[in-house]
Amino acid sequence: MQASRKNELLIGFTLSVLLSLFVNFSLLMRTYEKGTYRHSAGESVSPEDYFLYFSLLWFFAFAFFLFVLNSRLYRASERWFPRKEYKRTVCTVVISTVGAFGLFFLYPKVHEMTWKRWQEERPDRKSYRAMITHESSSSPAHTLPFSSDRTHTPQPDDRTEKKEQPWNPEVGFPFSPGADWPLPFPRPLVTEHLFILLTVILSVGLMRLLSSKQQMQLQYEQLKTEKLQSSYNALMGQINPHFFFNSLNGLSSLIRSGEQERTVRYLDELSQVFRYILQSNKKELVTLAEELQFVKAYTYLLSVRYEGKLFFSIQATPDYLLWYLPILSILPLIENAVKHNVISKQYPLQIDIYTTRENELQVSNKIQPKVEENTGSGIGLRNLWGRYRMLTGKDIHISKRKEYFKVSLPLLPSLPKR
Repeated sequence: MQASRKNELLIGFTLSVLLSLFVNFSLLMRTYEKGTYRHSAGESVSPEDYFLYFSLLWFFAFAFFLFVLNSRLYRASERWFPRKEYKRTVCTVVISTVGAFGLFFLYPKVHEMTWKRWQEERPDRKSYRAMITHESSSSPAHTLPFSSDRTHTPQPDDRTEKKEQPWNPEVGFPFSPGADWPLPFPRPLVTEHLFILLTVILSVGLMRLLSSKQQMQLQYEQLKTEKLQSSYNALMGQINPHFFFNSLNGLSSLIRSGEQERTVRYLDELSQVFRYILQSNKKELVTLAEELQFVKAYTYLLSVRYEGKLFFSIQATPDYLLWYLPILSILPLIENAVKHNVISKQYPLQIDIYTTRENELQVSNKIQPKVEENTGSGIGLRNLWGRYRMLTGKDIHISKRKEYFKVSLPLLPSLPKR
């Protein structure tokens, strides 16, 4: 939070500098063209330079104040108007506009005070009243930044016409009580302040939109991770109890039969299966070669349990062995086939696992429904579909045609970029 606020202040500082340079661009160019930086002897800062420096600092402070005010108002309005974006926006814009106009009306006073302080350094300088009431035609470089035309340079022919006096903040400010009418309206000054106000409001609003989008994306990723973990936990909760119980039954039968070599191999394959399952929470995607190596160990355990009744055929094109899929994708499909189909000497079950030219891995088995079996809830396939969609962005495909149940798992040629 502290770092984000520092970044906001840095952005506000940069934006304020750019806006100050932009609105004073004509004054900078005129100063450069006239060569007014060549000061008179003994004078450190000329009046022309003073007006330039004051204008640069004023508009920088004006923009930076509005930026900080807008940022703080957005945060405060979130507490005032929760879940009402339009009210927060209206509140921020209204208060910022009031603050901007307040600063705008302070401009003459601040300018007068700074001028008097600068004048005190050199007693021979003109007074503030003498400078601001000086005719713009007498010296084009002395045109004040709050005059009716900051960029206008009078021509010699204009002297025969009635000259418009510069706006005098000491005499009266537009809209202020007691002002002598008609007063020349400071159009350039108002335009510059309004330009900065609108730019700051739009910039802060854009920053808030980008911040909200980033926050929503982070929340989405968090929800995605939580859902993925929930699906994984549901999968493990579905696999572990049945698998552990059935594995112990298979091991017990081998021990009773006294087949030492098969018992040792069974233990080796069982330890490999458990190792793979326990490590699965640290991985999301694995190569097809790793997944098939686990499947071979797992199918050996099932073949011992359903000896002469359950058969597997695993055929994978070597080109696809280094392609990727979510870990433990094949296991729930095998469990699903074993759970919902009749497996006996009379009705043996064949499960085929093979790759296709469509860059998919298919798991297929003949449908031999149990008589007493009710329609399953399908939670295993839903969990697999959810994990597959979140990790790969692709969907699994399920089909029941010609008495066969097939599930197609898309394979990825490489790990997706995070």
